[in-house]
Amino acid sequence: MTNKSTAVIVFLSATLFSSPVHADPSSAPPPAGATIAGQEAERPELKPGQKASSEVDSLSLHYLEGYFVDTGKVIASPLHWESKDWLKLGLVVGVTSSLFLVDESVKKFAQRNQSPVASGVAKVGNAFGDPLYILPPVGAFYLFGYLTDDSRARRASLLALESYTVSAALTSGLKVLADRHRPNSGDGPTTWDGPRLNLNNLSFSSAHSAAAFSIATVFADEYKDNAYVAPIAYGLATLTGLSRIYCNEHWSSDVFFGAAIGYFTSKALLNYHKESETNGVHHLSILPEVGANMAGLTLKFDF
Repeated sequence: MTNKSTAVIVFLSATLFSSPVHADPSSAPPPAGATIAGQEAERPELKPGQKASSEVDSLSLHYLEGYFVDTGKVIASPLHWESKDWLKLGLVVGVTSSLFLVDESVKKFAQRNQSPVASGVAKVGNAFGDPLYILPPVGAFYLFGYLTDDSRARRASLLALESYTVSAALTSGLKVLADRHRPNSGDGPTTWDGPRLNLNNLSFSSAHSAAAFSIATVFADEYKDNAYVAPIAYGLATLTGLSRIYCNEHWSSDVFFGAAIGYFTSKALLNYHKESETNGVHHLSILPEVGANMAGLTLKFDF
């Protein structure tokens, strides 16, 4: 069991090496017109109905290409990390490893304090991390932006969808490889059968938490001029994580690590798009090729 626990911690570190912990937008070059040296030039805030000089403004082939481009950047991100990025990695791994030690105690506390009111609140939290409940409102918000010509609403919706998709891919892969038993299985928090490919035990990490924080982070960033958006968004995302523990679906370490994946994925994607808008660089090119004996497409991808 000790060997498996050690393998899991090593695997945890290796997984985060592919996570976008380097999502500090200060590394992006300032846009034209920025005259204050040493300060980050942020993208101008948009008012409802205001047009954005944004590459993420509508459903298009270019937007869908971004899924592949940004996923590639996430995978290659450790090659460009600085010391502060490795520090973030160390903090996430350290907190997650510490939670391993108290997972059983947290589970027992949550199960001892069940009540009808708390169960009702937990249903709300679980819904916020469930794609069946959270994706339709995101789509409706995009439709609202389309009908009212609100570019920021469309942008926030599309970025939230991309962030959710990338976060879901990361957590799904980690679940299958880690093969950790859920707390409701009756097994202890140290019961790991990974790393291996298995669909039976999918506790680590929490996909609900990753989904909630990936979407909340996008809306908190896009509407940071509104003092109420970030507290509400992150409050609902936190409620999702706590609800997964309360409902005995996840260990506390599952929830924290899933939340970290969702948060840092969103921060990285937001940073990537700001850089792309500033530099006007398109990393994925699809070019037709026609020859005497063949016809096809050439894909060119630049990191």
